[in-house]
Amino acid sequence: MLSIRRNVGVKRCFLYFQKSNFSLPSSYKPNSNNVKKLPFAKSFSWWWKSLNPNRLKILQDQLLDLMISPKNSENSQISWENKRVKINVGDGDNYINEVSIELVDPSNVNKPIKHVVFVHGYGAALGCFARNFQVINLLKDMNYNYKIHFLDNISFGLSSNPDLLKLSKRIPKCVELTMNDPDPTDPKKLYNKYYKLIDSYSIDLGEFDRYREKFFPILRDIENYYTSAIDQWRISSGIDKIDYLIGHSYGGHWSASYSVRYPEKLKHLILLSPVGVERHVQAVTNPIRTRVGQENEEKRVTLTPSLDPQDFNFLSRWPILSSKHIFNWYHVQPKLPKLLKWFGPWGVNMYYAMWYSKLFKINRLIDKRGGAEKLFQSSNDLVYGTNEEIHLLIEYLYNNMSKSSVSDIYIKHLLTPSTVSKWPLYDKFLHFLKDGTKPPFDLHIVYGQFDFMNSEAGKLLVKKINELADNDTAATYGEIDEGGHNLYIDNPFQMNERLKEIFKKDD
Repeated sequence: MLSIRRNVGVKRCFLYFQKSNFSLPSSYKPNSNNVKKLPFAKSFSWWWKSLNPNRLKILQDQLLDLMISPKNSENSQISWENKRVKINVGDGDNYINEVSIELVDPSNVNKPIKHVVFVHGYGAALGCFARNFQVINLLKDMNYNYKIHFLDNISFGLSSNPDLLKLSKRIPKCVELTMNDPDPTDPKKLYNKYYKLIDSYSIDLGEFDRYREKFFPILRDIENYYTSAIDQWRISSGIDKIDYLIGHSYGGHWSASYSVRYPEKLKHLILLSPVGVERHVQAVTNPIRTRVGQENEEKRVTLTPSLDPQDFNFLSRWPILSSKHIFNWYHVQPKLPKLLKWFGPWGVNMYYAMWYSKLFKINRLIDKRGGAEKLFQSSNDLVYGTNEEIHLLIEYLYNNMSKSSVSDIYIKHLLTPSTVSKWPLYDKFLHFLKDGTKPPFDLHIVYGQFDFMNSEAGKLLVKKINELADNDTAATYGEIDEGGHNLYIDNPFQMNERLKEIFKKDD
């Protein structure tokens, strides 16, 4: 198979910044102590402490004190506040947990305030942005004061976890595809690492009709669940418009959905590796009967697949998925968070092994980019990649994940086993702009250099929005060097500078 890359008129954007006046202390040593396995005594301690219902709050506060330590002089004008913000969602006492960080320079009290809001992805909470807390320090010389709000999305972290939708815990399956794929899969021949072009596939039109009728109302309810929570938080916080709404992955999906549902309530949308941009055959927006010219018959049709993520014949990862993966996706993964704590210290070890290398690799990035002497901008950077920081982050994420969430079920209703949304963001944006509507907010989509999400879909969405808006800068695309899906964790240096650059354009 040919590996074809489409020219969509966008370019990768790597940011390199000037060296600050910060001097590396003589006591600093790069972390070469790769603790791949947690000692049993420590894993037992983490598990035992996790039985304390206040443990997640304790770890959240410890992260803040570590990442923007009051002992560092550059943080002397920074204050943070943690609060529960009541939201009018559902019948109960529901709320969003928020940490807000702002500058408190007496000479700047008369500056107008801009509000920046971070929304995390699935399986995470606001502390996953710990390496981005100090972005506030990059904004000291701006014309505005900036207040940065890190939110635990509804159902995650220390926010309330209402099961308002009562969705089936037995995840309903997607409409079945029968694939004609006589050739064995050669990873070297896959397009963009994950996508295989097979000969053909077939689908039953009647089954697709029933699948769409079942899921469309569910997807609308799920969208309302998350986007209403964000907007109720905005209202309760007394914010007329969110200046910058930043969402990652699952949080990026709902931030994007928020933007087209409440377009007048934000000015800039920044999506970090959002899940579910691309179209695909199982999208509920797929006009398959119109495309095949069969308006009424219940019959199976055979179609030619495409590698274009704008095309409803795109099969995404389906041709390379194993039966084991599909089984686990439906039957095992939704239950794992609830079972994690029951695995005791062995569950801690499994979770630790999953996260440690992802967080430790920042040390390789530091070395690759010339060392701490070249890369570090302040004393806050000294904790990046230390085992103190990594262990605190993993324990925080473990405590968040092991408390389980209704989103463990909701996400499975939204996505397919190939990690695409049944209601693609591509179609949400095109529907919003269909009548010549000009987007009232700027859009910035950012992926990691080695992202497993479909960054090509993001590029093509940017191109399409700019065409419809008749404006080459209505939407922008960029990539973070050395970043994967968790780009803001993998390379916080460039991520924070990228955010500063976006803020500065409208400062």
